[in-house]
Amino acid sequence: MRRGSSGARSAHLVTDGDVALLRALARERSLVAASRDVGVSRDRAVYRIARLARAFGGPVVRATRGGAGHGGTTLTPLGDRIVRGGFDSVELLDARPRRPSPAPNLLRGVYRRAPYPEVRVGRALRLRVAFPARDGEVVGLLLDPEAVVVARRRFASSARNVLDGRIAGVRRNGAAGEVTLVVRSGAVRLRVAVTEETVRLLRLRPGGRVVLYVKATALRRVGRPSGPAGR
Repeated sequence: MRRGSSGARSAHLVTDGDVALLRALARERSLVAASRDVGVSRDRAVYRIARLARAFGGPVVRATRGGAGHGGTTLTPLGDRIVRGGFDSVELLDARPRRPSPAPNLLRGVYRRAPYPEVRVGRALRLRVAFPARDGEVVGLLLDPEAVVVARRRFASSARNVLDGRIAGVRRNGAAGEVTLVVRSGAVRLRVAVTEETVRLLRLRPGGRVVLYVKATALRRVGRPSGPAGR
């Protein structure tokens, strides 16, 4: 991918979760199994694959039915190239999203090493993380709204963070099928990117209770935030 304006925009289009999903598809040859491996719903996986197709100007997976292989989902040559060489190996053909993706959630809290690495945000929210820091250090966190899985009730998941929340707002983003939920979990408000289909199927509306699933690896450390932790 050439550096410059298209490289800057690509950060809004692809995430580490997209890479993991494609790798799981290459391994499992099943969208359902790959979704389960990376801890997202099938609906979320379909949405992310569609975004990649728009970003790179062509399909990254191919679905087949029946035959000797009993069907399944496989990577296209473009998808295979991305998995083998990373996103930097492919020139973006359409690097301009219809609308900017929701800004990442910016949080800050106090890092604790024991009994396991976590960041304590405010008085009640504790988030498992996968990066090291000094015990007691104030750290900043970025959470991509698209890295959050939303459900109406709890289910078995490999996500280390399972948060109860209540929907404070449902915002249509203007682009077809894209919605941002504003969810309050304790005293913290989080933005969560979902599809219109998810809103309809789960009957998501302001005031509704939801469960948020966030993998520890989805919480990225950033800078040195100013001000007290947990605000």
